This record gives sequence, C-alpha cells and structure tokens, in this order.
Amino acid sequence: MQPNNSSAYLIIRQGHRWTDVFRLEPRHPLVIGRASSNEIPVADERSSRRHAEIFFESGEWKVRDLGSRNGTFLDGQKLEQAKSLVPGNQITVGSCRLTFASSLDEVVPPLEFEESSPQSTAQTQSEIPSITHRQSKSSILDPESLKLDSKSPQNAPPPQHHPVPVIATELLQLAFDLAREQSVASACELALNRLMLSTGCQSGGVLKLEPTSKEPLKSSEPQLTVLAALQRQSKAYHPVSDTLVASVRRDNTAILARNISADGHLIGGKPAITSSMSTQASHVLTTNSLIVAPMRIGNQLLGLIHLYSRHDEPDLTPDHLEITLAVADVLAVSIDNLMRQHSLEQKLKSSRNRISELEQQLGKAAEWIGPSAALKQIREQAQRVGPTNATVLIRGESGAGKELVARAIHDMSQRVTGPFVAINCAALTPTLLESELFGHEKGAFTGATDRKLGKFEQASGGTIMLDELGEMSSEIQAKFLRVLEGKAFERVGGSKPIQVDVRVIAATNRDLEQAVRDGQFRSDLYFRLRVIELIVPPLRQRPDDIMPLAEYFLSQFVSRSGYGPTGFSERAKYAMQKYQWPGNVRELRNCVERAFVLANGPLAEPEDLALSHLQLPGQATTTFVHSFAGPYQEKTIEELEQQHIEATLEYTQGQKNRAASILGIERSTLDRKLKKFQGQ
Repeated sequence: MQPNNSSAYLIIRQGHRWTDVFRLEPRHPLVIGRASSNEIPVADERSSRRHAEIFFESGEWKVRDLGSRNGTFLDGQKLEQAKSLVPGNQITVGSCRLTFASSLDEVVPPLEFEESSPQSTAQTQSEIPSITHRQSKSSILDPESLKLDSKSPQNAPPPQHHPVPVIATELLQLAFDLAREQSVASACELALNRLMLSTGCQSGGVLKLEPTSKEPLKSSEPQLTVLAALQRQSKAYHPVSDTLVASVRRDNTAILARNISADGHLIGGKPAITSSMSTQASHVLTTNSLIVAPMRIGNQLLGLIHLYSRHDEPDLTPDHLEITLAVADVLAVSIDNLMRQHSLEQKLKSSRNRISELEQQLGKAAEWIGPSAALKQIREQAQRVGPTNATVLIRGESGAGKELVARAIHDMSQRVTGPFVAINCAALTPTLLESELFGHEKGAFTGATDRKLGKFEQASGGTIMLDELGEMSSEIQAKFLRVLEGKAFERVGGSKPIQVDVRVIAATNRDLEQAVRDGQFRSDLYFRLRVIELIVPPLRQRPDDIMPLAEYFLSQFVSRSGYGPTGFSERAKYAMQKYQWPGNVRELRNCVERAFVLANGPLAEPEDLALSHLQLPGQATTTFVHSFAGPYQEKTIEELEQQHIEATLEYTQGQKNRAASILGIERSTLDRKLKKFQGQ
C-alpha cells in the first residue's frame, strides 16, 4: 500500500507502444475513456466515453469501472466493484494498458517495450500491411467529447494528443469560410487545403460518389468524380482503390491503413485526370499510409476524402484520422447545402422564366386588339365601370370576348390584388354546379370525402365571373340571389352561414328577357343582375378588327415555334373580311392556327383557313351584293352568277380550286356550271 501523503504513477501503454507516464495526485481523480476531455483518452472503439476512474480514498488509490460496455480489467480480472491498487497492478481499458507504480524508481517499461533493437526494427519494417484503424465518427465533433468531466479539476490541462480547443477553432473557421463559398469545387478545394495543412499530408483528394444503380450500397462498380485534388510535390494525384471504396461504402466507417507500400489492393490505381494535373505521369506510386473518410448526410454517402503519404513522408496517424473525419462531416454539410442551393436556384430561375412568360401571355391577352369604334366603345365602358363595385351583366355571342371584358373590369377595379375566379355554369350539372359555387362539407353526398371551398369563398376579396348564367337551375338561382343581396349562404351539407365579399360579373349569350317570359329565369334575379349591362358586339359587326386580330394570333403561333407563314395572302384577307364568323374571335383564332399548321408557303391562303359554311340560329344572313359601274341593266340571276364566276376565275388567274373556295362551292359544282355556260 502506498503512503497517504505521496503521489503515484501510471505507466501508459497503447497497442504496441509504451506512450506515457502519468503522475497521480490525491486531490485530482482521473477518468479513462474515449472522450478527448478525459485525463487519459483512449482512441479505441472498445473503450466507452467514460470508461473507468482512478481516485484516492481512505489513504489508498483505487480503480472502478464507470459502467462501460466492455468492462475494465485489473490484472486480467474484470472489475465488478472498486478495487485498491498496489504497485505492479495492470489496468486494461480496450487496447490501453496502465501499470500502477508508487515511485519513479518503479517506472521501468516491460521488456517487450524497451527501445527497439536492430532485430525489432527489422521486424517492424516487415510487418504485414494492414488497416490499423476503423472509425465511424469523429470525437472532435461530438458534443460530449467537448464537455469537461464534472469530477475533474477545473484547471486540468487539455489532453496532449487531441488539442480539442485548437481543432474545434479551426473547424469553426472552416465552417464559416465554407458558408461563403459559391460552388462545390471551390468549397472542396478550400477544405482539402486546410486539412492538408493541419495533418501535414502532401497528397489528397475529395471525390464525389455517383452510384451506378438505385441501391448505391450494393453497387460493385461506383463511379468517382474528382471534385478537388492537391499534390504538394507537383506529382499526379492517384485516386483511392476500389477495394477501400467498397469497404467504406459497406461499413460506413473511415479507414486508416499503414505500412501498405507492398499492397496494391490498398494503394490505388492510375492517376486521376483533372484540369490542374498532368496526364502523362508515369512514376511508380509508393504509398506508406492512407486515410479514406466518408462524407455523409444522414445515411446518404456523398463522397470520400482521401489522403495518403509516400515512403519519404511521415505516416498518417489516428489523430489525423480524427481530424479528417471531422472535416469530412463539415464538408459534407457544405456540399449538400450548395447542391440544394444550386437546385433551388435552377428551379427558381425556371419558375421566374415561366412566370414571366405567363405574365406576358396574360398581359397580351388583356390587350384590346383592333381599331374599330365598337371595340373602343366597350373599352371606354369597362374603364368607367371598373372602379365601382356594381354588378355587371355582359351580353354577347359565344366567343365574342366576354371573359376578356370581365377580366379587364377586374384589373381596373380596386380588387385587382384579389383573385379573379371564372366558372362556366353550362358545363356542370345542377348538383355539381351548386357544389362548385358554394362548396360542400365532408360526407354531404357520395364522393364528398373532404370539405371543399366553393368558388364564392375562393373569390372572396376579388371578382367572380359566372359565364353562361342563363343555364342555372331555378334552385341555384334562388341561392345565388341571396348572395347578390349580401346575405350568407351555407355549403352543401352544412349549416354554418358563410359571408363573402365578392364582386359578381355575369355573362350570357342567351336572351334573358325571353327566358323570363318563359319562366326559365327569375325576374328578380334578372333585375338584380342588370345593374350595369355591357354588350360585346360580334366580330362580323366590327370588320376592322378582323385582320389585326388574325395577324396578332399568327405572330403568337410563329413566335412560340419559330416557323410558319409570316402573313396572309390578299385572297386570304379578302376571304376573312367577307366571312361572317359565326364563332366570333374564338373561331378566328382557330382558323389562324389551322392556317399556321397547314400553310406550305410564306403566306397563308384561303384553303389553309378552311372557313366553315355554318349558319347559327339567330344570326342574320348577310347576302353578297355585287356592285356594277354604270347605270342599272336588266340581268337574270343566272347571268349575274356567270359574270361573278368569270370575275372570280379572272382574279384567281384560272385556278379553279381557289375560285371554288372563294365562291363557297365544290370544285365539281364549279366545273358543271362552267360547262353549262359554255353550252349556252
């Protein structure tokens, strides 16, 4: 038993080396374990963070296990409780063995740890190449490793083999600098440079792992991309071997391999080709030691950091492995953030381009194309109506542009920042229309699996356009009238009253007056809607707008595809001006698109337009009146027809197909009439 008033010593031996002598002081207990904050850190995965404790109590030194996973051994016996120490006792913690001594006279290393003799040196040089360390996580970045033991003295010096405060400061500076980098390549080069300065290593690289299968951990032939490579002696960088890559990917741990100059499986292959290195390197690579550390985000392996030393350079050590692991974790986060940032920037750029295109399309769609007086009048009316909150009834034929007028009124109103919601009442059944307008509660009817907000709720604070309003059923008309009068409504299947602030614009091509007389439309709703009535004239009543609209539509189609006719021939213009356009602007746009697709030359012809001969009910038939110079002459219909056909053939320079298209008859009918004229 040692004297109460004297200090004692521990002879520390890790692996095959006698590493240190530690002086014990009665007032300062010490902790042995893997955490770098311990007085005696043990870099071994078999060691727990706080593995064992040596303390002075009742006049003697004692050792106890701190609940370690693999246990603490005293002279080969596993400790179950605290035991007193006597000189010569050996304490085993993982690969670390500590010999207890009461005086410096007893500090004599065992025979197997005496200074190396020539024979032992030769034996060391002929050691079998091996991987000496595997480690899954750096203790430097572990918060627990940075905490001081509560039982240790406040002024205890930091451990000598892990200057944690210094390394942590360097890592903090590295993380700060990486946060300012704008590209993955520059971030990798910065981290690799700092790492090589910290370790003193002369050769290294950062490699990105690109698996060739959907299961990267099972892929046997991964592809490696060199993101950064540095070689202090102006030699070519040699990438890591496939054997080590497969091992790291399989076990997800870092590797330190030493004395590997004779092992081709661990050294690596041909020099990697990058923009900053020669491709003509032909020297033989002799590597003494290397480190391969994974860069991970969660369970995802992004890549590897690879360091190696040559035969004339110092070996890499477990301390270097710790530092490399820490840098790999910091760099992995930086790379992941930069890749996410780059992806978000690309998506944002694409979204901005798309938004710009849509804004241009919407802006052009809202333009009033055409110089006609009728269009000018309806535009002026919309400008006067827009700033008010009055209900508007827009009337006009289908395809005349009622929705364009409604959207213009919304854009000119104080609700321009609110939503514009349009719904076609004729496209839905009465049940579905009620659900679309007012919404429904979950379980209100079969298929109502969730609550749904109606168009009125969606348009709150903005404008709702009800197209083809005349097709509403009488039940929905009554409910709609309540909303117009400012009263609350309920969702289908609900009982909670809902109040909305919506401006209503109604549109119809139906004769509402006749519908009221027939009892198909409520008279009170008719008078409630007809606060402001705007009538959009059909296209046939504003012929001055036909060609500006046609040229505008054609320019849109050509700009999107980059090809197609650049204009219309004189015959096509004449045909479009004389056509009645029963489908109005919608039909004109479709005809222009048809000509854009079918035209073979630089100008679209009437045949490309393929104008319809449909006459819709209620549309007046406009007869073609041929004007003749000079006084009136008595002529029959057949004579007028013959003269007109001959004039048309003269205009088309004898092209019968074109003449038949202009005349609105089949080619065979034209041939028959010409034959009849010749026989007269």
